[in-house]
Amino acid sequence: MQHDVATARIARNAAALSLPDPSQLVLRDRAVHVWMLDEHVIGQACSSLAYTLSQDERQHARAYRHERDRNNFIGRRSMLRWLIGVYLCCKPESLRFNVSTLGKPVLQRPCDTRLAFNVSHTDGIALLAFALNCRIGIDVERRINCIDCIDFVSVGRGIFSPAEESVLASARTDPAATFLSIWTRKEALLKALGGGLLIEPTSYTTEDALAPGEGHWHASKKGTRISGWTCLDLSVGREVQGALAVSLDDARVALCRCSPSIWANSYSFAGMPS
Repeated sequence: MQHDVATARIARNAAALSLPDPSQLVLRDRAVHVWMLDEHVIGQACSSLAYTLSQDERQHARAYRHERDRNNFIGRRSMLRWLIGVYLCCKPESLRFNVSTLGKPVLQRPCDTRLAFNVSHTDGIALLAFALNCRIGIDVERRINCIDCIDFVSVGRGIFSPAEESVLASARTDPAATFLSIWTRKEALLKALGGGLLIEPTSYTTEDALAPGEGHWHASKKGTRISGWTCLDLSVGREVQGALAVSLDDARVALCRCSPSIWANSYSFAGMPS
């Protein structure tokens, strides 16, 4: 990788990336793995795994004007390649991707795989979600602090359903948190459905599902509940909001937190079956 892509500064300053034992990463049916990468891990992946990128991906990286954005792309894509390689038992550099009409990576080779994945990132954090034989969507956004200068109802108009707009309009104490909760849920759902914000977003409604427990939510389309899905809010930080939607009923979801030198073991969300 050329130094204009994976910079010598990162290579010097980042410690060697400690990767988990691939034999311990087994993705079973109805299981969902959500990997959380912070900025430090992304930086280490940039310097340790950049060799796995294709020529097209390297060219894409060079197109970024700012070094930080360039390195973040390299780190995220490198970790995506490494994890897919583990789950599919193949070399990460052998993977080939296409880009969907929504600009998302789609696995081209190997083909006919049961693996589903989705990626989302915001400033300093990336989430990578993996499961088998399903549709999956994930979103992460950083909390909005300037609540007095944003009309959240207007921002959500044309995207939020009337029911969601009503919930947002009635939020008095923390409208920013309510807005972000609805937004991340809606993004995760629409990404899983495959059309993003292009598929009549106002026809879908997301709302709390109290019966399964705190953090669970469900979705409906034009008043009809979408069944057979597991939908969760993701607790990934005080200033960050995440959401997951996967077309698996009662899925076992594990959040895998990564640190610069130690990869923590997966653990199940509270209320989810182990």
